[in-house]
Amino acid sequence: MLNIIGAGLGRTGTLSLHFALEQLGFKSIHFDQERLNDVLDGTHNAPDFRRYDDVDAVLDVPTAYFYRELFKAYPDARVILTIRDTDTWWRSTDWVFNTVRPVSMLPRLKYRVAEKLGLKRWFVEPEAETFRRNLRNRIYGSTVATEFIYKRKFEQHNASVIAEIPKERLLVMDITGGDGWAKLCAFLGVEAPDMPFPHAHKTVA
Repeated sequence: MLNIIGAGLGRTGTLSLHFALEQLGFKSIHFDQERLNDVLDGTHNAPDFRRYDDVDAVLDVPTAYFYRELFKAYPDARVILTIRDTDTWWRSTDWVFNTVRPVSMLPRLKYRVAEKLGLKRWFVEPEAETFRRNLRNRIYGSTVATEFIYKRKFEQHNASVIAEIPKERLLVMDITGGDGWAKLCAFLGVEAPDMPFPHAHKTVA
């Protein structure tokens, strides 16, 4: 049964948190690319978010974006918001979104041409590309990362989580700033393991 909702957006230490939770014995999903796709593409107007009964935790996007709906579907869950300095978050996000994994506009252009020529049924965009396109449009309003808009969305999201989730059910962690086992284990009521807190992507932005 889901009891930990990761409300932190990507590039805030969510993968490190995922590894930490697994080391503590929790079954965790990081960056779910399957279970909420019908929500991202607008297929369902009133979707059921009770989709994570088989795991203990879900982290990163898209689930972080839908923290309200997940908290309503799992009212006994606790929420962990991973945060990061906005400027360093932007540099990391800019690098990943615009350099490492950009979403090309070419498939959309090809689709429009195929649609006009009556050949739409022959056009198939790769699922991973469709997922990234829908995800970035939903969360940030643009597939291309632009500094002002993305920073604004990031800060608004964090402020909303802090304002809406009851304080006793919320943990705010700055993993990139040094938060680790002590803070996490105290919140979860478990003993801290005798090992370093995991830090994924330490060598990248």
